[in-house]
Order: sequence, then C-alpha cells, then structure tokens
Amino acid sequence: MNILHLLSWFPRPDDPTLGNFCVRMIDALPEDCHSVILSVCDGKDMTQSFEVKEIPGAHHTHVQIYIRPPKVNAIRKLKMLRMYQYGLNYIKKHFFEPDLIHLHVTYPLGQVALLWKKLFGYKYVLTEHWTIYQPQNKDVLVGKLKKKIVKIANNAELIMPVSLDLQRCMEGHGVKNRFKVIYNLVNTDVFRLGEAQTENKKHILHISTLRDEAKNFSGILRTIERLRQQRNDFELHVIHDYDAPEFKAFVKEHNLSDCVIFHGKKTSAEVAQAYQDADFFVLFSNFENLPCVIVEAFASGVPVLSTAVGGIAEIVNNERGILIPQGDEDALLNGMNAMLDHCHEYDRPAIRDYAIKTFAAQNIGRQIFEEYNKVLGKA
Repeated sequence: MNILHLLSWFPRPDDPTLGNFCVRMIDALPEDCHSVILSVCDGKDMTQSFEVKEIPGAHHTHVQIYIRPPKVNAIRKLKMLRMYQYGLNYIKKHFFEPDLIHLHVTYPLGQVALLWKKLFGYKYVLTEHWTIYQPQNKDVLVGKLKKKIVKIANNAELIMPVSLDLQRCMEGHGVKNRFKVIYNLVNTDVFRLGEAQTENKKHILHISTLRDEAKNFSGILRTIERLRQQRNDFELHVIHDYDAPEFKAFVKEHNLSDCVIFHGKKTSAEVAQAYQDADFFVLFSNFENLPCVIVEAFASGVPVLSTAVGGIAEIVNNERGILIPQGDEDALLNGMNAMLDHCHEYDRPAIRDYAIKTFAAQNIGRQIFEEYNKVLGKA
C-alpha cells in the first residue's frame, strides 16, 4: 500500500519539533505500508526558484521542497500550490502512484487534498489534532475559515480524531462524517519504567512549549510558590521547547531557584530518563486534545495531575492520577499536596500496562492501517 502524507504541521529547520507527533504516527505504520511525506516551505538565501530534498525517516521518506519566498503573499499562495502539484508528480515519478492521501490536521493542507480529490479522484483520510474546534476558539472558527475547514473535513473518506472529545467538538461545528477515534501513540521501548527513587526530594515533571495561553505555566509557578511556603520536599523539573525569560525571571524574583529547574530542550532519550526520574507529572493546561506528554508519562508508569480539558478525562482516572478543573489554582495546590504524599501508592506497572494496551506505537499503526484497508475496500 502506498500512502502520500500531507502534514499541515511538520518539522522544519526553524521549528524541528513542530508536528513531530504526526511523523511518529506515520513511522508506526506497518512496514508494507509505504509512506512519503510531501511538504513545501520557504527556503533561506536561495538563488534558484525551488529545491527538492529527500530526507529519510525511520519508516518514511520526506520529500521537502524549499521555495524562494515571493514578496507578494497572493503570489506565494499560488506558488505553494504549484509546488505541491510538482511534488505530487515528483513522487509519482520517483516513488509510487499513491493509493491514498493521509491528511494530518485539516488546514491549510486540506485545500491541497480536496483539490486533488476533485481533479484526480484521490481519496483522503484525515487525522485531526487541532484545538481550533474547541469552545474557547468559537470566535476564531467562523466565516470563510469555518466553511473551508468543514468542507475539507466532510470530504474526507474517514476522520480519525485523537479523542472522542475532539470528535464531538468537530460535530458541533457541522462536520458530518464517519469517525474512528485513534489516540496518540508512544514508543514503549523508549519510555519505560524507572527504578524506585531514593532521593529526599520528590521530582515533579512538566514538559511543554510553555506557551501560557494554552499551557498556563504561570499558574503552575504561582501554585509552586504557595506550595513552597507549606513544604520543602519537592523539585519541579521543566523541559520546554522554547525559551521563557519571563518565567525564569519569576522564579528568580520569588526565590524559587532551589525548587524550579529549567532544562530547556532535551533529546528523546533524555526526556525518557526525566520521566523515569519523576514521581509524578503535572499539566495545568487551559485546553488540550490528547497530550502526548501524558501518554509518555503513562508508558513510564508515572501518575499524572492534570486539568480535565479536551480528551484528558478519557484516559486519566483515579488509578492513574488526579483530575482538577481548568484554571483552579486551589485545586492544583491540593492536588500537588496529595500527589507528594501519595504518589508512590500508585501501581506503576499497571499504569504502564494500560499505556501498552492503549497507546503502543505498533497498536496505533495497525489501527490506522486497518482503516486504510476499509477505505480502499480491502478489508
């Protein structure tokens, strides 16, 4: 089976972690499912009009087309569309004739998938991760943008949202299609149980972009300051994609440097080790779908303290952690105290077993492949 993947979010030189969960999903597909990612982006210091590079991945090839950015935005959109058409022809010449298009995140690449369906009859399926459908974005998903997104979603052969909550949000915006919820995945060979910790101070772990409108990291820091006034038996370890000088300034100003440690970006192996060292994981997001960080925590046997937003309540229960209301810093404080006192009472092997059954990469890849077969009439 030959699958051409279009990613609205994809790793690029200036943002290498963007959409990396989409790439992991592609690499989880069975080996006899041949995958090529096609993307077009602006190049730097280019003398030629465009350049094509083939970037090998674990179980895919990424055909990356760099273009010299036009100065006029309208011309840029037209050139991007022409380059995707060029990329399709390039893949047909050098790789295969696609059996199916797999669109990851509706917009903007859904415009290409929809055009190819109309012009060439290519069927496409959609995996959706986007929070734009959620209630807090009701003023964003309106007008022409909403019409485009709903049209793209409704023309897919199948929609695979990463949570049931996301499916319901999409349906609330008028998306009427066949759905199959397929969760985000985790490599359970990389994220594993750690050894029992013997340090005096418990490790609280937080991993995110630190973009405050979504992750509400400022709320975590305010709560840590209150927690620090009550006890001194913990450290908050923070792994983050982007620099956050305002948060580091807060930590310094409020004398929290001894209990809040910023680590910046880490490799996958280093992130996996951080989970193994953690006593519990904390997430205080204002909105989410199905965070990969919670899935990774579960694969590492780590209990989770999180807000009950998006699809999180579908996977976090009393056996695997604590759920609290969005934005409730008193509940976060109480939850942190409870976790610090009782985190080692959780059955960590059972948490990991749940992750293996529910999120293991090979299981998710097989589920997607089964849906491909149904769409293509091979099931």
